[in-house]
Amino acid sequence: MPALVFHPLVEVDLVEASLWYEEQQAGLGARFGAEAYLHLRRLPAQALLCAVRFADIRRMNLNHFPYGVFYFLAGDEVVVLGVLHAARDTREELERRRASLE
Repeated sequence: MPALVFHPLVEVDLVEASLWYEEQQAGLGARFGAEAYLHLRRLPAQALLCAVRFADIRRMNLNHFPYGVFYFLAGDEVVVLGVLHAARDTREELERRRASLE
């Protein structure tokens, strides 16, 4: 099974989204975090099931929140670039993050 590798900003994405949801309703931030963690845990086994969005970057959608886990495959690794809101224009941000890893 491929190993998960995270861009340093993934943690920032998760914390910011969790805090925003928690401000909207008590407990909602924790629910967001739990769902994101579940998807990240499943990602290595299901990485090839998600379609390529652009270049070679794929997106796994969360079920109950309008967020996606954006990642690409590199050898025996799944490199997670971000967990971002689906309505956000993500292409430029993800390309910048990808370039910072090279």
